[in-house]
This record gives sequence, C-alpha cells and structure tokens, in this order.
Amino acid sequence: MDRLTKEFQSKFQDHCIYDKTVFENIDPKVKLHDQTKENPLSSAAACLNVLGSLMNKPAELLTFLNHFGLEIEMLYEFPSDAKVGCRSYADKGYVVFEWVGPQESPINEKGGGRGFNRTSIDAYVLAKINGKITQLLIEWKFTEGKSAALAMAKFSGFKGNERLRRYSDILATLRGKDDFPFRFQEEKGIGLFDFSVDHLYQLMRMTLLAKMTTPISIGNYTIEDYRIVHLSHSMNKETEIMYEKYLQFSPGLKKYAGKKLYEVWSDILSPYEQERFRYGHWDEAIKDIEDEELREYLTIRY
Repeated sequence: MDRLTKEFQSKFQDHCIYDKTVFENIDPKVKLHDQTKENPLSSAAACLNVLGSLMNKPAELLTFLNHFGLEIEMLYEFPSDAKVGCRSYADKGYVVFEWVGPQESPINEKGGGRGFNRTSIDAYVLAKINGKITQLLIEWKFTEGKSAALAMAKFSGFKGNERLRRYSDILATLRGKDDFPFRFQEEKGIGLFDFSVDHLYQLMRMTLLAKMTTPISIGNYTIEDYRIVHLSHSMNKETEIMYEKYLQFSPGLKKYAGKKLYEVWSDILSPYEQERFRYGHWDEAIKDIEDEELREYLTIRY
C-alpha cells in the first residue's frame, strides 16, 4: 500500500509524533504548522519524527545526513539562547526547526516570525565540511502534491508583484558577482518569474537566505559556507517530476517538462551553487539509523 495515502497514515493518528519530548527542545516562540501534532500526512511531523528523534544523537544524525553526500566531518550543537542578528533562539540540540535567520529579514521579507510569514527552514544544522563551519538549510517533503495541490502562480496578482520586487532586489545586488546563484541571461531565457511553481519558489528563497546569511555569527561560531539540502519521499512522484501542468506560469522552463526536479534545479543553478546543493530520499536513509526501536517505527510508517 502507498504509504503516502491518508488511508495508510491514519493508522498512526494516535501516534503521530514518535517522541513528543522533541517539543521540549524547540523554542516555545516557534509557530509549528497547525497540524504537526495531529495530521499523520504532515511533512513537519515526518521531519520531527526523523531529525527531531536524532537531534540529541549527533553520531547517528551525522551518519543519516551523510547518506546524502554531504561529507560532514563533525556536527556542532546549536548554542542555546544565541542571538542571531538581534533574534534569540532558545532551541536545544543539534537541529533547529523553522529557522529564519536574523531578526530583520536579509531577503526583504516584512514582519512574520519562525513558522509564519517568513521563509522558515524546516531543519537547520551546523556542521564542519571541508574544514569550514557550514550551515545546512534542509527542506523536508512528504506528501505535498498528493495530499494537497502545489501552488503554481507565486508571482501573479498583487502578492505576486510584491514577491517579485522583494526577491528581484536581492538578485540585483548579486548581479555581476562570481557567485550569482542562477543561470540568468541579460534578456532571454530563465528568469525569476519562472520560479512560480511552489517547490522551485521554496528552493529559490532557501538559496537566497543561505547566501545572504553567509557569513554570519551564531554564538561563538562564524558561518563560513552553506548547503541547501532538499529531501523528499521516494514514493512522491508529484514533486519529483516537473510535469507540464506545473509550468504554465514558467515560460523559461517549458523545455524541462517531464524531467526530474533535481536535474532541472541543478541545471538552473550556477556552477558555484551546484556545489552547494544536495538532495535525496529521506525514507531510504532510515536504514542507517542505529536506534532499533526508532528505526522500526520509521520503517513501518514511512
């Protein structure tokens, strides 16, 4: 049976979160998704069940993350009560959920907070990679596209106009630099408007947030590099393929119709950015978890 269906996941309705003590490690100011604790189809719940269950087990967490080719040398425990650009983070452990960066958005987003009206990263980890303190910005997908339709017009209407101004201003500041993130040309080809479909829109915002917060100080750590990590479920083909129906508002991407999301995104990225992008299927890395009870729960469920 398809594990991404409501029929299958309803079996876990009364045990949606494997270890509820995970919430004790999350800053109480964070606004978790409304259905995190109740909806077994929730991606946030799946992320907490895996990364949340490993957030105080650095050796197992490192092994799990290195399944995706990150080549992590060591992990750093997040410095609880650290200030990041005047924003306090009262989180504990090796994973921070709903990360937004500093108090004032470095990508021009107004208002909001952790988990609402800001680009909030599903899971955030500090690691040593190639001898550098590196921030990992992790996007976690479970049933999106199957349990709910993907948004495809992020740059349409009044709100869309606001978004275009917000992010185009950031890209304008990066123009001409060696580390400009995307393969944009002067006039033709791919442009910001092509990121209208939800999963590309998310990857674009993550990339800009990572770039604009590197370097940054967190407690005694100075962030020197970053990785964007996009993890999905191997059974969810709705977000794995760039179907033609997704590209009606993305004229520059029409040529990619039918291709895999990760191949498309990698081709859009500049060479500098390609080196900082990792992806994979989180359900396939469950086998690497040593905790037998946790591994059994995750294997049966996901």
